[in-house]
Amino acid sequence: MDRLLITLGIIFVSLVIGYVFQQYVNAGRIPFSDERMTALRQRMQRIALFVFIPISAMLSLWGLPSPDSRLLALPLLGIAAWVWGGILSVLFAKGLGLDRAQTGSLYCCGTFTNIGAVGSLVAVIFYGESAIALVSLYRLCEELFYFSVSFPIARWYGMDDGPLTFRNLRFDPILRVVICALALGIGLNLLGVPRPAFCGHLAAGFMIVATVLFLVAIGMSLRPSRMARYTRQWLAVAVIKMLRRMGQRVPEDVQVIGYDGLRAFGDQDYYCSTIIQPVEAMAETCVDLVLQDSHANTPSLLCLPVRYAYGGTTKA
Repeated sequence: MDRLLITLGIIFVSLVIGYVFQQYVNAGRIPFSDERMTALRQRMQRIALFVFIPISAMLSLWGLPSPDSRLLALPLLGIAAWVWGGILSVLFAKGLGLDRAQTGSLYCCGTFTNIGAVGSLVAVIFYGESAIALVSLYRLCEELFYFSVSFPIARWYGMDDGPLTFRNLRFDPILRVVICALALGIGLNLLGVPRPAFCGHLAAGFMIVATVLFLVAIGMSLRPSRMARYTRQWLAVAVIKMLRRMGQRVPEDVQVIGYDGLRAFGDQDYYCSTIIQPVEAMAETCVDLVLQDSHANTPSLLCLPVRYAYGGTTKA
């Protein structure tokens, strides 16, 4: 439990630091333009990618007690996870009848992971600094696969038409640095060069610093207020799930109804019975009232017709 709390605490505090810095910039308390803000975020991410993460991985591999040839299977396992995640997401999208854009979004959720920063942090906190080497080997081909395969597929789903074209496999600078760091760590290990005792703590510290830099950069671009538009949706889902865990049947025992026409996916069936408000008629009525020459006869209350849509959470 203590390790879990430490992990969640590091993640939360890092995001809050970045978000608070963003709010100070927006309020004018820190003289930063949008361009400088973006440049700072990118610089923090580059420092993590090109300095802290490679050094941490090198030191961890150097200190592995007994390198095993089976470790070479870790990059293949990583590729298999990304491939199967993408395939399953596309199959689920077809089963749900999603359109191309929605399928592309679900594909991104299925194939992309955040094991590089947050995953490494969890590995270090729970399993020690030797886990850094395993994570680094597992995600060895991550950038290569994402840029050459995943991004082109996601872009293709976002287009109305056009052929699917994959990028040529290329060894970007990040991949080169990671490969060199891993090769150096493995080489020092196989040559029997003793690793200084402090390097283990240094590897774990560097990985934590890299994760903090990533999360602070994310916090600097975080927009929590945008989640407010989905409050009713997740609240309805949370209520339904809570009732079912309590043994209450929906709608046999408890009926749930919304009032904003929320849907599960795009034009799919409603997952919560709802009252659909005439949004277009409401907008047109408001405009007509504003443009009236005289407001003397404007009624204090206007009622527009609404309609009910069954979604499975009411009896009829």
